[in-house]
Parts: sequence; structure tokens; C-alpha cells
Amino acid sequence: MFFGSEFLPLVVNEITGVKGEILVTCYEWNWYEGQRTGTIQDVNRELAIAAKRGVKVRVLLHNEAMGRVLGKLNRKTAGHLRRAGAEVKMGNTGLSVHAKVWVFDREWVIVGSHNISSRAVGRNLEAGVMLDDRTEVLKVAEWFDGAWAGGLTELRDR
Repeated sequence: MFFGSEFLPLVVNEITGVKGEILVTCYEWNWYEGQRTGTIQDVNRELAIAAKRGVKVRVLLHNEAMGRVLGKLNRKTAGHLRRAGAEVKMGNTGLSVHAKVWVFDREWVIVGSHNISSRAVGRNLEAGVMLDDRTEVLKVAEWFDGAWAGGLTELRDR
């Protein structure tokens, strides 16, 4: 179990140790260009580094209507992630991609309430768990694979 700002070093540490694959679902994901070390931008930097070193990174993000703030934030982040080599799909507005899930090499999973935002590690009351039980991790990875394949009604590559 972890809380608040404990999320940041935990996720960064897991990203740096991944050898093959990272799967992520997230509702809100901010990309803070130029933000200093020791901030949520560490997650973004390490994920980009992992993708560039050959780790397969797949991300499902929530999508809102074009004029909505959250949709703009997530589309901006999707662009950064794609330029780093990650695959990104945006969930249809009819069904929110609200889960915050990280799967590392299908060996570890983090499930919690943290979005990738400064608020999540600085001002919100957030919590999560990290699991290494093989059965549970594979169950989460299969859930992700189903969503990626279109099991969340409609997903878009835009």
C-alpha cells in the first residue's frame, strides 16, 4: 500500500527496471515540459527513456470532446508519448477510461487513484497498491489487452 507522494518514486523505480513492456491506463495525464526533477515529470521522462530503449509502452487515456480541457491535456500528452515511441489510444467519450493501472513486464501491477498530475502527488488524498501475485497481475494484463483490442466499446488511435 502507498499514499500520496509515495507514488512518484515507486512508479519511477519500476519504469527504470522494466525490460519488456509497460501497460498503463489513466484518466488524466499531464506533461509538464521543463519541470524540475523530483516532480511528476520524472514519470514522463522515465517512460520516454524506457520507450526509446526498446520497452514496449502502451497507454490508454481518457478522451473528451475536442473543446474540453481534459481532452486537450491528454491529447498533448499522447503526442509526447508517441514521439518517444509509445503506442497510445484514447477512449471514446461514451465510456470513461477512469482506471489508473500500471503493469510492468506482466510481473508487477500498480492499481490506485493517482492520475499523472502535480495535484495527485501534492494536494490530493490518493492511495494505491502494488501487487506481484502472478494470477492477479495476469488478470489485470488480460483486462488491459481486452480494452486495447476494443473491449471498451470504441478506442481511437488519434
